[in-house]
Amino acid sequence: MNTLFKTTDERGASMRRGIAAAIAAAAMLVPLAFAPSATAAEGDYSGGIKGEYNALGIAAGVATETYSGLNSQEQRDTVLANFNQITPENSMKPEGWYDDNHNFRMSDDTRNLLKFASDNGIRIYGHVLVWHSQTPDWFFQADEWCVDTNETAGATSCPLADKATMQERQRRHIENVAKAISNEFGLFGSATNPVVAFDVVNETVNDTDDPDTNGMRNSLWYQTYGGEDYIYDAFENANLYLNDVYADPSVEHPVTLFINDYSTEQSGKRTRYTALLGRMVDEGVPFDGIGHQFHVALTTATSNLEAALTDMERFNKKQAITELDVTTGTPVTQAKLIEQGQYYYEVNQIIHRHAAQLFSVTVWGLTDGLSWRNDEGAPLLFNDSLEKKPAYIGYIGDSANLPEPLKSMDAFKDDAVSIDSALPGTVAEAGASSPWERLPLVEMTPSANGAVSGLFNVYWKDGSLVVYADVADASAADDDTVTVHVGDAEYVIGRNGVTDGEGVQANVVPSDTGYEVVADIPYTGAEKDIVEMNVIATDSATAETSAWSTNDTGAVTLAEPLSYTEAVKVPADAQAPVVDADPSDPVWEEANEVPVDKVTAATPSPEATATAKTLWSDGKLYVLMEVTDADIDLTNSNPWEKDSVEVYIDRGNTKSGRYTNDIQQIRVSADGAELSFGSGASEDVQKSMVQTAGKIVDDGYVVEMAIDLGTAEAGTFEGVDFQINDAKNGARIGIRNWADPTGAGYQTATHWGVLRLLADTSETETPSGEETPGGDTETPSDEETPGGSVEKPVDEETPEDTDMPSDDADDNGDKMPQTGSAVIGAAVVALLLVAAGCGLVIARRR
Repeated sequence: MNTLFKTTDERGASMRRGIAAAIAAAAMLVPLAFAPSATAAEGDYSGGIKGEYNALGIAAGVATETYSGLNSQEQRDTVLANFNQITPENSMKPEGWYDDNHNFRMSDDTRNLLKFASDNGIRIYGHVLVWHSQTPDWFFQADEWCVDTNETAGATSCPLADKATMQERQRRHIENVAKAISNEFGLFGSATNPVVAFDVVNETVNDTDDPDTNGMRNSLWYQTYGGEDYIYDAFENANLYLNDVYADPSVEHPVTLFINDYSTEQSGKRTRYTALLGRMVDEGVPFDGIGHQFHVALTTATSNLEAALTDMERFNKKQAITELDVTTGTPVTQAKLIEQGQYYYEVNQIIHRHAAQLFSVTVWGLTDGLSWRNDEGAPLLFNDSLEKKPAYIGYIGDSANLPEPLKSMDAFKDDAVSIDSALPGTVAEAGASSPWERLPLVEMTPSANGAVSGLFNVYWKDGSLVVYADVADASAADDDTVTVHVGDAEYVIGRNGVTDGEGVQANVVPSDTGYEVVADIPYTGAEKDIVEMNVIATDSATAETSAWSTNDTGAVTLAEPLSYTEAVKVPADAQAPVVDADPSDPVWEEANEVPVDKVTAATPSPEATATAKTLWSDGKLYVLMEVTDADIDLTNSNPWEKDSVEVYIDRGNTKSGRYTNDIQQIRVSADGAELSFGSGASEDVQKSMVQTAGKIVDDGYVVEMAIDLGTAEAGTFEGVDFQINDAKNGARIGIRNWADPTGAGYQTATHWGVLRLLADTSETETPSGEETPGGDTETPSDEETPGGSVEKPVDEETPEDTDMPSDDADDNGDKMPQTGSAVIGAAVVALLLVAAGCGLVIARRR
């Protein structure tokens, strides 16, 4: 195959928790149920995806196999119409070349895919020669027939082979792959051999900056070689056998040799990747290209993808987008699918800007249902009926035919909220916060001439929706109104308090700029329901309106109860905690405690349990997590698959749909030795914002942190969550969280809990006059309310806490449902219940 293009027409291993288009204050946005048969308007796409990218000198690839994405004529026609390059999802991974007796042979799956490609003029991008995952454990053992009693893939109970043995095994494996392909399909570079590129080495860079391995993954390859030389050897061997011994002598360098890794869009991982590439250049390693997997989500800023490509231009090598997919989050809705289309369009524009260096761009799968990430939300270009989604329209670069965006948001459950709940502006006292100040208010589009504008939010509870609107309308008139549309029903609340609509109840309060409305709207729904809704303020004098959605309605997804707690300020006569993982410091006696006890269905077997305490002082949030765990396991090379805790902090409680420099995922290993981060600011910046300590104790371990909040004062709110990763036998067996039930906390802050900073406890009292270390005194019951303590299983996560490895997929779920703040001591609980039973009402600010 001497021409670059013919015009004829995995996922496996653990995942990354590693990465939206939602915008900060409106980032609770999430939308209308999508009918699978619905398709976006489309233009003339007769040239397919390959027509868009081949014109730029870039191959258009798809990852598939003959047994999955090519097993029907319609699938084959779709592939041939849109792509001119295929990456085998699984069949060419190391384990695919060996039978149960450890004999090397070409599998039928590999043979069938190569034949399909050869017969149809499709290029093959091979995947993969050397990888820590999906390589049989016996491959690394001194005695390959030793009985391995460790059932975790990528770990073995048997003695490891020495470096010399591994050098020969690696050489022999790579030669055998090259020889097997050339024997059946001709020399590399010949017209009948479709292989034009290979991922020689995959996922070698660690997810944390481990000085013991120079930032490299401590895999069995690294351990048996005693370093990263296995990477250098792999490229030498691949170059020898693919581009020399088994290559057509008339074709120069027919196979382009790539290194490949995930989470290169994250600055810390990319820094280590770049350092490795620099060492490879210095050592004269014969590699030709740099791969970026780009398994991302709507919550991943597209600017991060472009930064990864830009940073690697310094090496003057070819680059490839090797495993692209973009998850929407769940539930999958029409609004998210439209947003996904815009995201793929932004990727298309990045590809155009970097076309000169790009060898190929590959989407990791043909249809959503075939994707290893489908549980995270419809990540690919085609639905299961092979209909083009908005993602296809965006990826092919047709912005003119992308559907208009739809408004969407989440509504948290709170059975305690009512039209009599405190309005925003409460004092920083225990239990005094208003439900309406615990979350960012959502903007309504101002009227054309500015006569009226507004902010709003909504909770749901059994039997109703409770809507708050803060309307700016200086020309006061009794017939100014707020109208709430719920499905086909309409509810009108007048500025004078008069309501229209069956069953609606409302309170209306004047404000400095207009008026505030709290309305209880009849509605029977369940968690994860999607409600068609709109909120519209009308100025009667001008007939101008300010609405949330400029369409008839937007989409409101009914979410879990909001987790809420409070952190007291370190007393003036006490010292802030010393960050040393010592829970005996007397100052922690002042702290509120919450249970870290929610388990996502994706990780159903955690044995460890934990609690989290919080205090604050001088712009820092102090966190103490005490974990009960009888089996501490720190052996996995992935930081999230070790026993560890994670603290999530959203400074200012933005509920942003994507990580920013003010949002962090902070992970500390059980022994305190390993500190790692998720997305957001650069690793160095994130390190400068935290101080951590951890130590193993008799019944588990303790982790303590001090986290810079920036500007912090009593009465303000922070977004938080607390998590433990429970590991056993070299793998994570489960996760517990305090707040987020979605499993997507590593990608977005939208479902994290809320923490309010209180003044020194010596200066504050509850309205009843009793000092209360925690709890929500405005809550009349502890059943599924922000102030209660509930455990509710959830049914999902997806990738991993942060950057997760690539290929095939077993879900490493991450977040759990919520609890409110836990109150320490039975006496305090009793006081709260008595207060609640007496119908305690928090005073309004007016």
